[in-house]
Amino acid sequence: MLGERDDLESRFANSSLAGSSTEVSEISVEGVIEKIGGAEVEGDMFRNIWHEYLFIFVVTSAQLITQANLGNTIIPISHISKGLGVGADDTTNESWFIASYSCTVGAFVLITGRLGDIYGFKNMFTIGWIWLAIWSLAAGFAPNAICFDVFRALSGIGPSILMPNAAALLANGWKEQWKKNLAFAVFGAVAPGGYVIGAAVGAGIIEHGGSWEWIFWSMAIVGTLYALASWLVIPGDGGMNRSGPGGVDWVGSFFGVSGLILIFVSVNAGPKFGWANPFCGIMLTVGILSIAGFCYIETVVEDPILPMSIFKSAAFTAVSISLCLGWMSFGMFEFYAPHFLMEFRGLTELEATFQFLPCALVGILAACLSVFMLPRVPGYVIFGISMLCFFLGELLLALTPVEQSYWHMTFPIFLFICLGPDLSFACSSLIASDKLPKEQQGVAGSLINTIVNYSIALGLALAGNLEVAVNDHGNDRLKGFRAAWFLGAGFAGAGIVMTVIFHKGMGKRHK
Repeated sequence: MLGERDDLESRFANSSLAGSSTEVSEISVEGVIEKIGGAEVEGDMFRNIWHEYLFIFVVTSAQLITQANLGNTIIPISHISKGLGVGADDTTNESWFIASYSCTVGAFVLITGRLGDIYGFKNMFTIGWIWLAIWSLAAGFAPNAICFDVFRALSGIGPSILMPNAAALLANGWKEQWKKNLAFAVFGAVAPGGYVIGAAVGAGIIEHGGSWEWIFWSMAIVGTLYALASWLVIPGDGGMNRSGPGGVDWVGSFFGVSGLILIFVSVNAGPKFGWANPFCGIMLTVGILSIAGFCYIETVVEDPILPMSIFKSAAFTAVSISLCLGWMSFGMFEFYAPHFLMEFRGLTELEATFQFLPCALVGILAACLSVFMLPRVPGYVIFGISMLCFFLGELLLALTPVEQSYWHMTFPIFLFICLGPDLSFACSSLIASDKLPKEQQGVAGSLINTIVNYSIALGLALAGNLEVAVNDHGNDRLKGFRAAWFLGAGFAGAGIVMTVIFHKGMGKRHK
């Protein structure tokens, strides 16, 4: 298994999101091995080459659909708002439609990854699709914005189940390393394309006269079909559905997930209720206390889901903080850039989607670039480049004139800002692999995926507070947008500073 671990390192470099993560594969190299339970892959589980292709398609679609559930809501969000009785261009309420989903995708990953270890990867993967289908269906029947937010949050648990178990299935699929490398390359590369596909579906339904509800009903149909395909296509042997020993730290899980959700809700509710309202302060306090309780519980339980000892590595802690800052920045790009194109440049939903097409191509390029750079370039250089891509993208967006042509600044911004997610995720995962002992690799990888998705939600919440504070009660929305982008640039800039300070702990070349 030591030799296999070295091969897995090169393969794992391709397994990123973004998607932010949003998006993203969830586990580090040793985490993948731990999920296999230390066993070798058992023989050839596939009937023929077409069975292999179908397996790769079904499993990597977890990444694609996770990101599609962002694009299909962000682009047609004004129509969804009107259908739910929310005022036009009310970003205070609209941000909930996106951030509630990303919040639960990130908050539940630590638990759902462990459930796959215990109950079988195929079982949990299939359950993830069913869960997504049920709550997507419910979202289409939501009578008001509050119900819709709740259903979107519940639907986000589906991808949180899918992502870690998809990574485990791919890791357990073949003996041949080149096949594993190819599968994980596809897993990372499809994320930006998923966002664009979701945006195209949402825009297409709206512009062809469909009601907004069909955006989510169609996702329910897709989830149902994928659940059926998963059960039929994924082999039931070879470790694909092996049940493992141990249990789940339910008490720690409750405090951890509750704390993350309460902190998000309190911050995101600030613009709506005002920070003078005791509601926000009380929820924020309870959320922080819950996280503190979670940290204590994880130091005393027998099987913690997040051992606090992983933060003894200064380099890993710095990478975690920088990753959070970078992905908070990227979440602001994902939300505000389409609205800028539609609201201030007058583009339709489909026209705005077409302008995001370069992001899908850049995702493929970034996956290939990660493979090339990681064995040749120190980790801090790659991670620093990713933070620089986030920083320059946000800064230039904040300075982009409304009347300017797409090709002058917007097109190049879209090209390099989308390099940041894949490069940062792959590099941070491998830095975690370098700095932490074997027994902590799996939880470190889960934490990285939690950071990526939760940061998108938290970044949007913080940006919403700043936007409302500076947009003159909604009379100068462009000023609010630019303020959000400057905030994103500041976050990414702080990530660059963290990388420079702790670069000595990130210098390994991953050959």
